[in-house]
Amino acid sequence: MWRFLLLFFCLHGLRDATGLPDPRLPGNIIRDHIKKYIDFSVDPCEDFYAHVCPKEFNLSFLSDLMNIKTKLVHEYKKNNPDFSQWTNLHDGAIDEIIEFLSAEERCIDTKNIFVGSYLYLNDSILDGFETADCAGRENILKAVFNSNRVYYEQSRIELAAAVDALVASRLTKHLNGDAKKLFEQLKNVMRKEFKKTPWAKHNHAVKKYEEALEKITFWTFSDAEHIISTAFRKYEISFNSCFKKLKTAYNDKVSTTFCKVMATNNATNFLHESTEKIFEMGLKEIIGDRLSLFNYMDDRIYMSNDFLLLMNTNDTTDLHGTLGFLFLHEIMHTFVFGYEDIENGNELYSYWTKHADCVAKQAAKTCETFKTVFAEDGESQGCNATITFEEDAADLAAYRLAYKLGNRKFTRKTMVENYESITKDEMFFYGAGMILCIPNAMDHTLFSGQPHSNNYQRVNSLMSQMNEFKTAFKCKDTDKMIQNKAAECTLYGSKAPYTRKNSSD
Repeated sequence: MWRFLLLFFCLHGLRDATGLPDPRLPGNIIRDHIKKYIDFSVDPCEDFYAHVCPKEFNLSFLSDLMNIKTKLVHEYKKNNPDFSQWTNLHDGAIDEIIEFLSAEERCIDTKNIFVGSYLYLNDSILDGFETADCAGRENILKAVFNSNRVYYEQSRIELAAAVDALVASRLTKHLNGDAKKLFEQLKNVMRKEFKKTPWAKHNHAVKKYEEALEKITFWTFSDAEHIISTAFRKYEISFNSCFKKLKTAYNDKVSTTFCKVMATNNATNFLHESTEKIFEMGLKEIIGDRLSLFNYMDDRIYMSNDFLLLMNTNDTTDLHGTLGFLFLHEIMHTFVFGYEDIENGNELYSYWTKHADCVAKQAAKTCETFKTVFAEDGESQGCNATITFEEDAADLAAYRLAYKLGNRKFTRKTMVENYESITKDEMFFYGAGMILCIPNAMDHTLFSGQPHSNNYQRVNSLMSQMNEFKTAFKCKDTDKMIQNKAAECTLYGSKAPYTRKNSSD
């Protein structure tokens, strides 16, 4: 009956660990996917997405990444079964207590029934309990149980997810620290780029943008661990207090089931009522811990544990081509401006460059070159650069900066022919290509109205804009990927356009 307490000893043991050894975590995930999936029969200079994300494999890299994390967590729980036992309350156990509480005139001494804080959600329903007769008291207990039972399954699912996320967070503890360092490095790169950007200097925007950048912080599940641990402690206290009292009147199975339902609801209620700043971003996303990466209110970047696995690589280029690009993409949402920012009068927008139309031009050009997205008639081009502008701009600006940080000195070599011939310079581009692989991206589809461009267009737009891509893969000017480049589009840095604001602007 005390097996539930073992969970908390396990949690304390896991919390005291300094991080599990890196060999427990998969390394060089990008290279492993290259070995499995890339189609070397497709020329990367003709269609990079088709080269990296072969249609016949129906590849979804991020789903695979999430599955890798899930497998690691399940393996850990398999070796530590108490993590699973505490939330496995089967329907049969609940049915048994329902039947037990339905028995007629089975009155018990009220001194042996604890009706205190563990009935946290239902204090009002206990009004009149002490003055009720025997049958009345049991009716109140039935009502308390039944009202809690309604919420139990959802509460159980949430706590089970919280356990999994906590395990994943501890497994990736070292990687989390490294990710925070990388994040700060990327912010430093952006800070330097602001100072080099002609339009930013002449629009007197550098200080404004630096101040906004300084406010941006990096959050992961590790920032929520103390809240989750508190919820588990509330569960422990609630269950133990309840069980200690009820076991004198009910058998162990009934007492355990009754108290477990109450304790589970109390723990999740604490999470839902938490005023911690991190939960402003969304309890579901944080506890769910599945492929979450977003910019919250322009000053917080949140990333789930599965993305941290990309830190476990000895290849600097794939690190910056994946996580470096993803981090910068989210940061850039604070510094590129779509129609909603313009309509809402975003303060930073008034200082921004007037020459960002190149983003939309490139999106339109790629949609024309690599046709998959159509309008409702199924005939005409369906991409909408107005709707996808901010995401497209964040992609492009982030990718240029990620390359600048991650690729310093490389020599030009022949075009990639097989896995063994891949150079470090090429690996950077494989990183972004791989993380955007999803099933059916090259199929014909109607424009979805979503803010992101189709992944097929996203990848090929980025590569076409990068002169470094042309050099790395030794593409010719006549190759399709190179021909796909519209106007040179650089939003930040010394090569960005010069834009002077005047008094009439």
